[in-house]
Amino acid sequence: MISILLVEDHAVFASVLVRLLSRTEDMEIVKVARTAERALQELPQQEFDLVLVDVSLPQMSGINLVAALREKYPDLPCAMLSGHMSSQYARRALEAGARGYLLKDNPAGILTGLQPIVKGEIFISEELGEV
Repeated sequence: MISILLVEDHAVFASVLVRLLSRTEDMEIVKVARTAERALQELPQQEFDLVLVDVSLPQMSGINLVAALREKYPDLPCAMLSGHMSSQYARRALEAGARGYLLKDNPAGILTGLQPIVKGEIFISEELGEV
């Protein structure tokens, strides 16, 4: 079972994603943090296989969180969740250390992208084309 820390400040989207992933056989969101700062507090408390991070968070941005996680937990894969269909955001996320950039408005694409990311591959939502 792949355990996921979701960092998402929108409660409705977070609950939809929790329900969506609970239907899969091998993935589970075990914790939701509403801020980057809260995520940094949660990580030492529990082991996660993946961190799913919203790009737009209050205070510290998701991209800055991913950069901090790459320094502190270099083997922990992170994927960005975004409503921004911009290759510029995707490029910045990958430069910060994210292994994926998944668009929020494509739930099936989120599910498709998580497996390769956990396996160490890079996955960009296909709507973005080349990054």
